[in-house]
Amino acid sequence: MKRQLIFDILLVLMAFLACVPDMQAQDGGKRKRKKAEEYQVVPGVQWDTAVVVRPVKYPEHLIGVRYSFDFTGVSMTPDMEIKGYNSPVNIALLYTYYHPLWSTIDIFGLQTGVKYGKYGFRNGKYEYENFEQVVTYIEVPFVSAFHVDLGEYFRILASIGMFGGYRMATTKENGFDCFDIRYDYGAMGGLGVALRWGRVEFHIEGSFQYSLAFLYHPEKMSSDWWLYSYPWRAGINFGVHVRLK
Repeated sequence: MKRQLIFDILLVLMAFLACVPDMQAQDGGKRKRKKAEEYQVVPGVQWDTAVVVRPVKYPEHLIGVRYSFDFTGVSMTPDMEIKGYNSPVNIALLYTYYHPLWSTIDIFGLQTGVKYGKYGFRNGKYEYENFEQVVTYIEVPFVSAFHVDLGEYFRILASIGMFGGYRMATTKENGFDCFDIRYDYGAMGGLGVALRWGRVEFHIEGSFQYSLAFLYHPEKMSSDWWLYSYPWRAGINFGVHVRLK
């Protein structure tokens, strides 16, 4: 009798253990179906799987001519109370290269060339003999030229960089003397807009240049107190540029 009871209990346990995997499988299937229902595609809704392809930008090479009307002067320490000089003759031949970064980010560029012009100052409150002068110079700019295209016909222009130059002639009666410094260099920058028409661009810009080279040797007026003289120029520029490529 006892053996029969033990045998029946073992059969029940074996049947229970055999049903456990099936119950677990059914429960797992229910969870998978529920999860799939949560992420099922709603009828009538189309998921966007399109890949956005940006248009390829190509380098640009521009050759141009620029005319500038400059308001010029010299910053002096100590203050000599001088007057500025308006220079209507400033011409530049420029080369501009726009190089898209990774062929997609089209805002960077470089600009260089040759510029011819004049700047200087005149005596103000004090009439110093053989002091005032207007120099004729030639210089080479080298700047980072940024641009932002606004549609097909307009651009915003910005530039910042350096320049190097040489003072070729002066209006002083006896010409340059030993206190005049002929070589010039400094910082420059500008901001403007461009109108694009086919392969031609018309630029209007405002610019500013500040020389880091003295106009005069500091001991020009006296060896006891030094005079620091830094020329500067603020200009309104008009340019015509032709795109070569």
